Amino acid sequence: MENADIIARFHKIVLSWDYLRLLKDSNKKRKDIGDGTALGLKEVKDTYEDVDDYIGTFEPLLFEEVKAQIVQGRDEEDVTEWTLGAITTYSQASGFHLPVVAYLSEDGAIVENDLVLISKDKFEEELPSAYAFALVLNREGRNHLRLRMFIAGEVEGTNTDKIKPVGRLKGMNDIFKAVDKVETGVWILKIASLSTIIREYVALWSISSLPFKDLVLSGAEQDATSEHRPWKIPRPLMEFLENNHNKSQLDAIRVSLILKFSLHILGPPGTGKTQTILGLLSAILHATPSIVQSKFCRYNHWKQASPWLYDSNPRDQIMPIDGDDGFYPTTGNELKPEVVNANRKYRVRVLVCAPSNSALDEIVLRLLNTGIRDENDRTYNPKIVRIGLKAHHSVQAVSMDYLVNQKLAGMDPTDIKKQGSTGGDKDSVRASILGEAAIVFSTLSFSGSTLFSKMNHVFDVVIIDEAAQAVEAATLVPLANGCKQVFLVGDPVQLPATVISPIAERFGYGMSLFKRFQRAGYPVQMLKTQYRMHPEIRSFPSREFYSEALEDGEDVREQTERPWHEYRCFGPFCFLDIEEGVESQPSGSGSWVNVDEVEFVLLMYHKLVTTYPELKSSSRLAIISPYRHQVKLFRERFRETFGVESDKLVDINTVDGFQGREKEVAIFSCVRANSNKGIGFVADFRRMNVGITRARSSVLVVGSALTLKVDKHWKNLVENAQERNCLFRVSKPYTSFFSDKNLETMQVKEESKVEEMEALLDGTENSVAMYTNPVDDGDQGNADDEDLADGGFDED
Repeated sequence: MENADIIARFHKIVLSWDYLRLLKDSNKKRKDIGDGTALGLKEVKDTYEDVDDYIGTFEPLLFEEVKAQIVQGRDEEDVTEWTLGAITTYSQASGFHLPVVAYLSEDGAIVENDLVLISKDKFEEELPSAYAFALVLNREGRNHLRLRMFIAGEVEGTNTDKIKPVGRLKGMNDIFKAVDKVETGVWILKIASLSTIIREYVALWSISSLPFKDLVLSGAEQDATSEHRPWKIPRPLMEFLENNHNKSQLDAIRVSLILKFSLHILGPPGTGKTQTILGLLSAILHATPSIVQSKFCRYNHWKQASPWLYDSNPRDQIMPIDGDDGFYPTTGNELKPEVVNANRKYRVRVLVCAPSNSALDEIVLRLLNTGIRDENDRTYNPKIVRIGLKAHHSVQAVSMDYLVNQKLAGMDPTDIKKQGSTGGDKDSVRASILGEAAIVFSTLSFSGSTLFSKMNHVFDVVIIDEAAQAVEAATLVPLANGCKQVFLVGDPVQLPATVISPIAERFGYGMSLFKRFQRAGYPVQMLKTQYRMHPEIRSFPSREFYSEALEDGEDVREQTERPWHEYRCFGPFCFLDIEEGVESQPSGSGSWVNVDEVEFVLLMYHKLVTTYPELKSSSRLAIISPYRHQVKLFRERFRETFGVESDKLVDINTVDGFQGREKEVAIFSCVRANSNKGIGFVADFRRMNVGITRARSSVLVVGSALTLKVDKHWKNLVENAQERNCLFRVSKPYTSFFSDKNLETMQVKEESKVEEMEALLDGTENSVAMYTNPVDDGDQGNADDEDLADGGFDED
């Protein structure tokens, strides 16, 4: 199907839904769906027979996620209210009504791809006789919206050939008939934005046209090892890579130049994932095909390695020259031109994506700060552009909007006038910037925007960072633009993809493409050497999640030893068991808090920063919790205790908000404390792994050991803490725990330090490069619906 047909199918199905029925169904929590057959749902599998099998599995689950997003859209705190409007004109095309609605609202409150509800009357005591969903196609002027509506009836499941007439839509039909006589008043309610999931839906259907569809379906690359791509890294660049990357990082870079299509790089916490990506970029941009002696072999290998040098690409004759086409600023006040070596006949184009803006900007900032290396081992800043919304101020200088404004500011006004309107001129400048960039950075979602569809070339290489944090359909979005090679970089035992629908999650929709490939047996190159954590922090996650594969970088222990380690309760790793803690659930929140843990952590923080003032900084000390209401309570209490600038003293956030970040000391508040309710999504081992690996020198876990031990991973952690003499039982009053007399009993003697170090080193085992994840718990079985609704997501 063409993209327009795919989008029309999506619109027809979603716009036919009954909003009130969606709300009613969500309140039932739909726990009686059985094996999903009645709803047309199937479990996500590791491999698929064909395209029909693939789409037949993912499409119904995607629509369940759409329903959940619609319901959640009205649960958010910043919901919009009903707005009075009037249908001024309408037309019909392809079975849809296309009304133009004038409305009274703030400019920009409703934008393209927003889902809105159109109703004859506001929902008050009585149900309206006519209401339906509408999708915003575009804005016309300040207060006019062009909408798309489907009011022929309700689609049965995903079968667009079966449409059932219903009264509320007949009522909408009557409204449109009246428009011919007079402008008809209606009420408008914004529900949710569907931009991202529409792009994912289009990408899902694009599977049939992808040249590597067989790989996506099977999770295995045919003859992946028999047909190597013989690339050669120039010696000066190779020496730099060898001197600045460890063995597992180098292995990943080398394999990237061998595999025909896709490489999976597994990056556990602190193993230099971003450093590897930068090395990979240097290699990709500057490697060349090797010369093979046989004339026949030379031709075939060259063609396999460089298909773009043959008839398949119109840019065969493009010859970049030194400093061509201007320059891009890499900081706010420094301009560095990209130098392109003229002996390279073709410049590889790379797209780097990540699921979130923060993860994306981390890579952009690192590249701006360090640059990459060319074939002669010279550092330079390639032409890059960061596309999308909410760019961090530190990377603003390479954001698309900034670069467009810079170019327009430098253009002659008469030239701008000649080129037409401002909007059209901006489009041409954007296209120019996109065409000049060697590396384009974008979130997964934004790579499906119309800006990319207007390109006159495809990307040679796509790198997706944090690939295990994205649902499969999201990962397909940048691939649908076309590419020759893909690198998926991530870690399936860190944070999972965000899935709103408990039903979709239950059937496996949250599994990433990275994880599915891994389960199907696709080879994964693991980064093994960690440089972040004290070995005593690294010890448990390495054993629990990585089959003892993690090893410590040189001098990591010495670099992470700190004065506060003289007390075992502030050591590199310890568990503080709050025996009398009580959990509670704020009314209607779906989240959880534990006031006792908040009080204890406040006292712990005060003792730490009083004794060790260097920790009195948000850049060094963090408090982490899986629950956003616990985070909110921590922030309130710290503000009350330390004043309005408490956020400068300590960084308080959710587990999700700390993905990819690190601190000197991390205090992890687990919250859950009960006798029989379970621990909700705290049982998600991936969030557990993230929470306990954020610290460089000390991770202090605060929780109820008895409650947490209902989960096997938490049970292992508690028992591990006991074995290492790092578990401390805490009773009220909490002040007595931090008394000088009690702390004195927890001082570490020098001989104990030596014995612990020797014991730890004796237990370290060598690891292997190719890795299969031992943890595969599937869905987190005891995660209740309230937890899933809350999600633990950062609300900032």
